[in-house]
Amino acid sequence: MPYRFFTDSTVETNVQRIFNEQIGKAAQELSEGMGDDPEKAIHNTRKRLKKGRSLLRLVRRSIGEKTYQRENDQLRSIGQALAPARDGAVYQKTLGDLIKIYGISLENKGLSELQDSLANLYQSKLKALRERDNAIAPILADLEASKDRLSQLTLHQTGWKAISKSLEQIYRQGQDRFHAAYKDGDDEVFHDWRKRVKDLWYNSCLLKQAWPPVMETFGSETHYLSELLGDGHDIAVLQHFLQHPPSEVALSDTHLTVLMPLLAHRQEKLHRQAKDLGEKLYSEKPKTFIRRIHSYWQSEFSSSGEP
Repeated sequence: MPYRFFTDSTVETNVQRIFNEQIGKAAQELSEGMGDDPEKAIHNTRKRLKKGRSLLRLVRRSIGEKTYQRENDQLRSIGQALAPARDGAVYQKTLGDLIKIYGISLENKGLSELQDSLANLYQSKLKALRERDNAIAPILADLEASKDRLSQLTLHQTGWKAISKSLEQIYRQGQDRFHAAYKDGDDEVFHDWRKRVKDLWYNSCLLKQAWPPVMETFGSETHYLSELLGDGHDIAVLQHFLQHPPSEVALSDTHLTVLMPLLAHRQEKLHRQAKDLGEKLYSEKPKTFIRRIHSYWQSEFSSSGEP
């Protein structure tokens, strides 16, 4: 079933269904995919965990802070257990994209050896994860426990009230972090902004039925902004890695001389693009944004029996 609220179901029923689907599919991806395609299995598992955490934030005010922190910490911990293998894929893709965008000659700069060593490092991390005793079993057990709890989650409010305060907070935090990112310029501040942008994208998916044409357009724009910021963050991750490489990576001073300025240039361009779109998406005051989304909600979700 799609990652969205159904107009003929209560918010609580929608939330329980989506948690059951997303966490259940995360466990399925991991248990069935690690043997054949571990890269895909890890990517899809982490993606479903992020969707689950975003839904948690949307109902945060309706489940209580204690419940929110417990369940969010659990899903975050599972994602972190799979992060080292994911990082290896980021290094390869980001370097490959940079080489393609700037037309760098692999042989002239000796970059083919660097690419090969990054590929070998990634494969070794995947192998270590697959072969480590009881590496996946505890993660699957944690996923199953999370699914059992979240698929029976009780909300303390109904209808629009169950999500409105948290949605407003998500939008306000994104707006604040947007301004902070371009004031500070620090990689972590941009990454913090991206988290709320991604939440806003997932929220637009959940609320698509409120007014499909409008919410789909809004979702496409927030998704694109999330991608721009994600590519910028991947560059920051690669920059840090190249400055502190493990011994098995074939990295030379020439590589750093060639790559670091190009990485900085590419990131700056991505941030400029993100700024233009951010100004558009965060142009409303948070309360105005919420009133607008509420007006869509009222016209489509009345059949659920909740205001």
